[in-house]
Amino acid sequence: MIATTLRRARLLAVPAGLLLLSLGLLAAPAYAHASLISTSPADGEVLTESPAEIALTFSEPVRLTDGVELLDSDGAPVAADISASDEVVTITPTDELGDGTYIVGWRVISADSHPVAGGLSFSVGAPSATTVDLPTADAPRDVDLLRKTAEAVRYGGVLVAAGLLPFGLLVATSAGRESPVARRRLQRTGAIAAVLAVLAAVALAPLTALWQNATELSGLGSALVTASTWQTSTGAAALVLGLTLALAAVTVRRAPALALAAAAVAVGSLAVVGHTRTFGPVWLVLTADVLHTVTAAVWAGGLVGLVLLLTAGRAVRAMHVQQAVRRFSAVALVSFAVLVVSGSVLWWRVPATVSGLPDSSYGVHLIVKLALVVALLLVAAWNLRHLRTHRTIELGLLRRTVVAEVVLVAVVTAVTAGLVTQVPRASEAAPVSAAPAPAELDLDLGDGVRGTLVLTPGGVGTNSAQLTVVDAGGAPVVALEPPQVSVGIEEFELGPFRHELVEVAPGSYEGSIDLPIAGTWRIDVGVRISTYERPSDSAVLEVTE
Repeated sequence: MIATTLRRARLLAVPAGLLLLSLGLLAAPAYAHASLISTSPADGEVLTESPAEIALTFSEPVRLTDGVELLDSDGAPVAADISASDEVVTITPTDELGDGTYIVGWRVISADSHPVAGGLSFSVGAPSATTVDLPTADAPRDVDLLRKTAEAVRYGGVLVAAGLLPFGLLVATSAGRESPVARRRLQRTGAIAAVLAVLAAVALAPLTALWQNATELSGLGSALVTASTWQTSTGAAALVLGLTLALAAVTVRRAPALALAAAAVAVGSLAVVGHTRTFGPVWLVLTADVLHTVTAAVWAGGLVGLVLLLTAGRAVRAMHVQQAVRRFSAVALVSFAVLVVSGSVLWWRVPATVSGLPDSSYGVHLIVKLALVVALLLVAAWNLRHLRTHRTIELGLLRRTVVAEVVLVAVVTAVTAGLVTQVPRASEAAPVSAAPAPAELDLDLGDGVRGTLVLTPGGVGTNSAQLTVVDAGGAPVVALEPPQVSVGIEEFELGPFRHELVEVAPGSYEGSIDLPIAGTWRIDVGVRISTYERPSDSAVLEVTE
């Protein structure tokens, strides 16, 4: 007894660990697509001298790709060091920039793994007479097509492989037990679907890397052997999928409950990558997403299983087929209810609009999916009504309608896979449209010295700070020591918190300032301009969420 219990515990430890890994990936914070909220220099700005660095500030943390570059007016690359720290991408020219126009092209990865791209230009001294267009960095069509195809195969393979398991264990029990042909058909189809799903998931990791970096398909081999390709949510999802489907295959006979749990985790791996992770509340949206996908797997796998039984001919007895059909009709009824509830939750939390759907690719995909699902439900409702009003099932007619359902499910799966690559409405986790504008504070430091402090984005959280100090004639003022900025909020008795700014050019200083909560902040700035002179001033800033 003890040995049996320990053996079962060891078996359960595997899917439990994979389940924890999946939940960890699902619970990781994610956001909508990043938006560029400020740049220094500003787009189109004409500078009097070469900037020490070019800074791009986004609405959320981003990752670099090979698509960030600095070009001169002829389109030739300019040597520069490029780095990213949280929301800020910094481009530091290796040498001082000469007079003329310069172009910055950028392509970065949002927290939701999707790439965003754009460009800006600025000039030193005076604009150039002619310039090249801003660079574009769209992913090659063949890469994008292969990536979407792999996504569709992954979805379809997982739904069929995971869905056939409960169908064989709980629905078609008599047929599977007494008909070797039926058993082999179900097992072989499930194995093929599982292999296709894993291969597609593995292929998706390097294809996603190429897509994110806008790299040609010829770079596939290099992406396959690059460690960063697999250190992503896509790579982790492929690992979870492969391990759970393998576990389900080896435990289906001796531990069917364990196999069903592993199959459920395999389906849950589909939610590791996707836009539903970018909307809240996280626990509600992820629960609805996983329930929606698991229920879809039960339905899709069951329909494929029915087709396999209905097309087996005399190798499967008619009474066993009829038993499976009637049992599945009850399962389909429950599945319908779960799909409606979970789908309604996802609709409420993700698109949350009707009129705007036709105006976006995401909305068009969603409309097509809904239309196909309605058609699928009509066919399923007809089948259910036919089963309840006729004691004898017309297997020939049922075969045709079930095949029609399978075809519709396949198309719905392909459209759903396409939804993953589209952009829904802006996420509540990082509402780009609601991002506060940079705050600009004018300071009278005394003795004719004036300062301008710009905080970006000017809201709750970490802000980049740029301080410019000039004298009465507008000439830069060089401080003897790093300027001090103190911030505090009396309402909550926080502060003062002191921050030092670093000189980046004569009279220009930069750093970061954290404003952790909303409220009225007092900001004090002091600049030592001589041994005995330290002019200072204070300002009040209303900080909102």
